[in-house]
Amino acid sequence: MEKWIEVYQGDLGIALTDTFTTDLFFSIFDTRFAKLFDGVRQDSGDPIVFAEKAIEHYKKLRIDPMSKTIVFSDSLNVDKVEEINNYCKGKIRPTYGIGTHLTNDVGVKPLNMVIKLTAIRAGDKWVPTVKISDDKGKHTGDTDAVALCKQILCIG
Repeated sequence: MEKWIEVYQGDLGIALTDTFTTDLFFSIFDTRFAKLFDGVRQDSGDPIVFAEKAIEHYKKLRIDPMSKTIVFSDSLNVDKVEEINNYCKGKIRPTYGIGTHLTNDVGVKPLNMVIKLTAIRAGDKWVPTVKISDDKGKHTGDTDAVALCKQILCIG
């Protein structure tokens, strides 16, 4: 997050929480980060559980959750948006990253396609990247790199 802040200087102020699981994210998302970022993005797991965690985290940091935004963007449909909106009303500001299930309504089965970073080039060497999602089946990256990352971060 430090690099993100350095590069974007306050713009693009929504933090993606599940790069290494939401629980790990909130353990390092301290008062400084919480005040610098406009909000957080939920991209895996149960959106209501996520909202509860985010609201409680902001309260613990003595930040009014109503001053913050959650961008919900995981497999949204109209019913799910309505449920999330009803839950968040008066607690935190919800907004939505509309995707496949709301934009592909032409009767064709939608592609379930997500593009993820798999490696970065550091000098003349390629280094694998990983994402440890809140949804166990959505971890991405080299299998050995995922296992090493989970071991280093003590993620079950």
